[in-house]
Amino acid sequence: MNQVVLVTGGSSGIGKSICLYLHEKGYIVYGTSRNPARYAHEVPFKLIALDVLDDTTITPALKTIIDAEGKLDVLVNNAGIGMLGSIEDSTAEEVKEVFETNVYGILRTCQAVLPHMRERKMGLIINVSSIAGYMGLPYRGIYSATKASVHMITEAMRMELKPYGVHACVVDPGDFATNISDNRKVAHAGRSGSVYMEEINRIEAMINAEVAHSSDPLLMGKAIEKIIRSSNPDINYLVGKPMQKLSILVRRLVPKKWFEKIIASHYNMPVK
Repeated sequence: MNQVVLVTGGSSGIGKSICLYLHEKGYIVYGTSRNPARYAHEVPFKLIALDVLDDTTITPALKTIIDAEGKLDVLVNNAGIGMLGSIEDSTAEEVKEVFETNVYGILRTCQAVLPHMRERKMGLIINVSSIAGYMGLPYRGIYSATKASVHMITEAMRMELKPYGVHACVVDPGDFATNISDNRKVAHAGRSGSVYMEEINRIEAMINAEVAHSSDPLLMGKAIEKIIRSSNPDINYLVGKPMQKLSILVRRLVPKKWFEKIIASHYNMPVK
C-alpha cells in the first residue's frame, strides 16, 4: 500500500514542491493550506484546510486523512514564516507570532498525530528547520532562534519516540528559489524611522537577490523522498548549495569570533 504523507504549508514554495515530487513518485499526498479552495485547481495532490496556529483545524484535518486512507505514515512540518528586523526593533508580539508558526505550530501537529503513529508502532515526522538555525544571522536573529528551537525539539522527540517505532528528523534547507519573501515579516519599527532602517533595506535586497539565484526547490522533494525510503533516518539533513552547507562545518571548526567576522563580511558589515 502506498504511503500517506501530510505536508503542512503545501500550497506554495518548498511545501508545494515537496508535494508535487512525492505525488509524482506515487505517494498519497495531502498538502495543507489555510485556504485550500484558492489553490486546489493548481495542484494534482489533495489540499485540505489546516492552520498550524489553530488547534481546532488540526484534529479535523487528521481525521479527514485517516478516515479516507486508514492511516498517516509521514508528517512533514514545513509551514513557516520568516522575519526580518533588528533585535531592538522586534516587539514581543511580532516575535511571538513567528514562534507561534515556526515552533508552536510544529508542536501542535506533532502532538496531534503522535497517538496515531504510536498506536501503529510506526511513522515518520520530518521537521523542516533551516541552515539559519545553526547561526545568529544579522537582522534575522528571531528567525534563527525559531529554527534552532526546531533542532532541539526534534532531537529530544527523536529519542523519546524510538521505543514506539516512530522516527523523527530535521531537514535544514539553505536558500531556494521560491516566493518565501511573500511570507516574511518585517519588524514594524524597522519600517518606521528605525536607526537600522537603511541596513535592513540593504540586507533585505541582498537576501532577495540570493534567493532569486538559489537552488531549485525540487531538491527538497528529492531529499524528503530519500528520508521516507530510509529504514533508519539520520538526525538531520542539509539541503542546498555546497557553500551554504559548508558554513555549518566552518562554524564548528573555527573560533567563534572568526566565524562572526566571516558572516559580517558576507553581509558587508563592520568586522572589527
